[in-house]
Amino acid sequence: MEEGRLSKVQVVFTEDELKEIDNYFGEYIVESEARDIVLLNKSGELLSKSGDITSDVAVTVSALAAGVFSATNELARILGEREFTVTFHQGQETNIHVSLVTSTVLLAMIFDNRAPIGAIRFWAKKIGNNVKDIIEKAEERSSKEEPRQKISDNIDEEIDNLF
Repeated sequence: MEEGRLSKVQVVFTEDELKEIDNYFGEYIVESEARDIVLLNKSGELLSKSGDITSDVAVTVSALAAGVFSATNELARILGEREFTVTFHQGQETNIHVSLVTSTVLLAMIFDNRAPIGAIRFWAKKIGNNVKDIIEKAEERSSKEEPRQKISDNIDEEIDNLF
């Protein structure tokens, strides 16, 4: 795989893995005082969410956060870095911290403006480290699975055989 390109591995969690991630998120959203926690892949697909964020908004946040992360890593490449592992945006009312958990998965945490940046970084790192093993296990399993459907090289012949 070319450096800086997305992995072809699609992360698929089992129901138990999603419950475990949701349990971590539920616990840490209270402790960290985050508004929302969103787990997404680098392609922008929503993997899990916690907080008051609606599914529609979480899907949009996932797509945009992945885009911002990708653009930021293009900046890193131009500046001679392999990649930046964190992006942070601070607004008047809301902050969002997006961090790399594994080579394919990002964690976005949304806080109000009262949270100190150091606390946001602490919680993002703690939560990311706690779900990393679950994600890596799912990535490994997903990379070993065969594609669900393979298109035959002789598709015309197979169609003719149907009739």
